[in-house]
Amino acid sequence: MNHTDDNDVFVPGELIGKLSEAYQALLERSLAWRDISDADHHAGYEVFVPTFDTDDTQRRSLAARQQAVTESTGLTIDDALDREFGAGLICASKAVVSAVDAMNKAKSDFKDTVMEIRALASGQPSVSRDKYLKKAMKSAGIQTLHLRECYRHIRIMPPNLEVFAWTWATSHARIQKLSFDGAVKLAEGLRDRDEMLADMAIDILHKRCSPDEILARRVPLPNQMRANYAYREDGELIRNSCPLSGVVIAQQKTLPRLVWRPNPVWSDSQPARLPRESIMEKDPLIEVLALYRYVHHDR
Repeated sequence: MNHTDDNDVFVPGELIGKLSEAYQALLERSLAWRDISDADHHAGYEVFVPTFDTDDTQRRSLAARQQAVTESTGLTIDDALDREFGAGLICASKAVVSAVDAMNKAKSDFKDTVMEIRALASGQPSVSRDKYLKKAMKSAGIQTLHLRECYRHIRIMPPNLEVFAWTWATSHARIQKLSFDGAVKLAEGLRDRDEMLADMAIDILHKRCSPDEILARRVPLPNQMRANYAYREDGELIRNSCPLSGVVIAQQKTLPRLVWRPNPVWSDSQPARLPRESIMEKDPLIEVLALYRYVHHDR
């Protein structure tokens, strides 16, 4: 089957209907949280959105809560482009916690339906899994959805939260292993921008590496927001940490002790780091490709 057009694939009508229903359920759960959020603020439930404003009072305002909830319930590509803050702690009543939990469940149901549609491509190597999904979303009239936002759960913290500190995982990267032939193919891809650069990269590979050598490509990742937190359970203080992808919910009326640290990339000065032993050589083999040799490579 050729894959030049979405019309080349067939998505059963019941799956399109299921996708539409899953989206409608997700939208309803998202709006339900928005509808009852303000009542929590008026009832004295606190909030802290550190990037809403430089003024601490504004960071704890109703406007900060509204903006954080709006961004947390956006489902479209435009909504994702408009996201500004991405960090915050919202104290919530049982009603709001229940609403957020229901929204998270709707997100899981929606993702399960998406995976079911993508599975239609199984056994058809010439057809992209995304082609079935694109066809289904277009048929359901929801092609402007941002799938990552539709999948992203809002983290609900444990009760009796006492300490919450934002932190950042920095200077981390994904290491991609490459065979010699794979590295040569990667270098060949440079020809579209610079023939001489491609020839130089290939020459370096042949002169310095053996044909059976495994190389590493270091793909930098953006700083990841994380939280260090502590909560009390049965009288015991329990400490933990977790990754964050936006605002989180605290199941209590008052804020815990907070420590906000902005993303280091927002600052001109970077903290000093202790050197760490690496499995890769310090200097790249081919800098433009972020290609490295392993320390104990075979020649």
